[in-house]
Amino acid sequence: MLLEQFGKKLCSAVGKILGETHEVVFQEVTKNNGVDLHGILISKKGSNVSPAIYIDELYRDYEEGRPFGDIVYDILCAYKRCAKEIRMDMDFFMQFGQVKNRILYKLIHFDSNRKLLDEVPYIAWHDLAIVFYYVLEDERFGKASILIRNSHLATWKVELSALYESAKENMARMCPAELLPVRQVIEELAQEKNLYACEGGGIFSDFPDMASVVDSMMYMLTNKERLFGAAAILYADSLKNLTKRLNKNLIILPSSIHEVLLVPENGMTPAMRTFYRNMVREVNDTQVDPEERLSYNVYYYDRLTGEITVL
Repeated sequence: MLLEQFGKKLCSAVGKILGETHEVVFQEVTKNNGVDLHGILISKKGSNVSPAIYIDELYRDYEEGRPFGDIVYDILCAYKRCAKEIRMDMDFFMQFGQVKNRILYKLIHFDSNRKLLDEVPYIAWHDLAIVFYYVLEDERFGKASILIRNSHLATWKVELSALYESAKENMARMCPAELLPVRQVIEELAQEKNLYACEGGGIFSDFPDMASVVDSMMYMLTNKERLFGAAAILYADSLKNLTKRLNKNLIILPSSIHEVLLVPENGMTPAMRTFYRNMVREVNDTQVDPEERLSYNVYYYDRLTGEITVL
């Protein structure tokens, strides 16, 4: 059975259980970096909340022999957890003045998201793009985000420049930068996973030369939420303050859309340049989910000019 056939079969089974008060449809959703996911969209008549339940992993479970009825039951349970009979008034989203204080930005890869970028306002930045989203917070379901689209700007009658200025102010207030030594991050991960953080081990086990790099004061730059934290490299003071303290320029290694790694430059030889590029490629290909990859490039921050370039 193909995934689409599986999805439509699930829609039929879930729809029969929920009855005529609900609509259940199969939907393909393109996520970051062109990653396609498949889900079931469930909506109750009279409600403007339609939880999407992704079924890609459930399909793999089914292919491996999991009973179809068990999967249907899991979907129904997930729907009840997500929906909670929430009805939201989205009229506020029609006015820019009511949303501008919670609009943020994030960095995504340009070429991998060309289809998406046709539909959303963005600012090109090297091989990346700055895109915008609204953070919705509700005590009933926590945080959610709404990607800002061209249609929103048309409704609000605002320019991209105004959107960016609002987002820039909000980033400093809502998502302040967090800079941590990588050694500390490794130790935190080790404690969480009950592992030992040792030289050449843990998350850097595939890189025999990484121990020396870590010991040369590598840092992780993200934000306090550790969500879409790679955008912190756009903050005016994020890199400037570190280079003042170290009196060195920085090599910027994109780890994911959520963080970057910073390495003080101690002389850039061809061998080191190749090492950094190979490391970024290896991490992207083996350690980072396709949806969370940021870039295969390595960047360079010059403390004198304050500019970031592709190395």
